[in-house]
Amino acid sequence: MKSTLFIIALLLSVVGVAQDSSKVKVETPKIVSKLQLGKLMHFDTVDIKFVEVVTDSRCPKNVSCVWAGEATVLIDIFKDGEKIEQKKLTFDSSSRLQSQIANIFASEGLNIGGLDLSPYPVYGEKLEDKDYYIQLMVSH
Repeated sequence: MKSTLFIIALLLSVVGVAQDSSKVKVETPKIVSKLQLGKLMHFDTVDIKFVEVVTDSRCPKNVSCVWAGEATVLIDIFKDGEKIEQKKLTFDSSSRLQSQIANIFASEGLNIGGLDLSPYPVYGEKLEDKDYYIQLMVSH
């Protein structure tokens, strides 16, 4: 009888400790959003507009290239309706492999970064301007 009570007490104490969530640190969720060329996306008091693809010299799929190439885009940043900055972002294969995120906007409660430019070029297929979009990483 004593051993049964001891086992029950032990199980209850383990369950009680396992349910303690005060020591668990929860990471802020990150959201990936698609911003198409020419479109504006609203975040709190900040608006981001994908203005232009300046260059896209990325090596197309199914082609062997000496240099992987890169793509450069222009982004307009608006705060409370006023344009505060224009940024030039460069996306290349090394930043993609290293999971580097181009910083677009950062404040105390909001971080916006450029994750990738899509679609990736494919040999023999022409990309239209309307096809381009930037993947934005947003965290609050």
